[in-house]
Amino acid sequence: MAHASVILLWIAYLLYAGAFALFVVQFLTKSPTLTRVGLVVAAFGLVFQTLAIVLRGFSAGHVPFVGTYESLVMVSWSIALVWHVLESFTRIRAVGLYVLPVVLVLLTLAWIAYQPPEGLAPALRSDIVVLHVIVMLAAIGCFYVAGGAAIIYLIEEWLLRRRKAGGVLGRLPSLGALEKLVYHATLLGLPFLTAGMLAGVIRAETFGVPHWWTDPLPLLSVGAWAIYAALLWGRVRADWVGSRIAWLAVSGLIVLLVIRFAAVPYLSGFHTYGG
Repeated sequence: MAHASVILLWIAYLLYAGAFALFVVQFLTKSPTLTRVGLVVAAFGLVFQTLAIVLRGFSAGHVPFVGTYESLVMVSWSIALVWHVLESFTRIRAVGLYVLPVVLVLLTLAWIAYQPPEGLAPALRSDIVVLHVIVMLAAIGCFYVAGGAAIIYLIEEWLLRRRKAGGVLGRLPSLGALEKLVYHATLLGLPFLTAGMLAGVIRAETFGVPHWWTDPLPLLSVGAWAIYAALLWGRVRADWVGSRIAWLAVSGLIVLLVIRFAAVPYLSGFHTYGG
């Protein structure tokens, strides 16, 4: 099963790469047919990646979230899944130009860190740990999509202010549509982040992790939560719009990247699933 999982993940990788190439050509030519084809190809990539994860789980005997390889595969899968869900509601296709490269980079890093399936450490054999992983993956997927929309928003706004867009603006979503996507993705992701943090606290208390509240990972997580909560509060109560919302989404994304690529592997003393 492990060998079959690797083959399926390679197929998914190639499909994502093909979909990204189609989106680039579509962006340059404004062909609606290429947009539809690209979405279908990316959807097949998601299907193959899902099958790869399922087979990996059967081979390992648990939900595959242990180590760098499995965690990066799961994060890339959650980003692709959330993007497909939000895209089906918003119809904003240009975000795929950001999402798919992120997915491809994460999968590339996963291949570099590939490890055969392993058993689950005793400290991770808990339903609360599985719940924590699942809801955090959903939150990460939402916030990565929000960050992508925010980056595109800021680029488009910069082009507008300097009147250097040329024919590019006609191929990008409107600023209003991008802001709406940032808001909706954050609105969907914050409850998942909250649930994931609560599950992490329960896990730390259950296993008696000493001084877990001073660990860099929960502190950075609280910081990310505060940023996204401020974004929603400002959008709903203070009528914040435009670049202020976009910069908050980008700031939150930066904190998440620091968590994943600095806190989890190097700084945190108890967060072990990410490797």
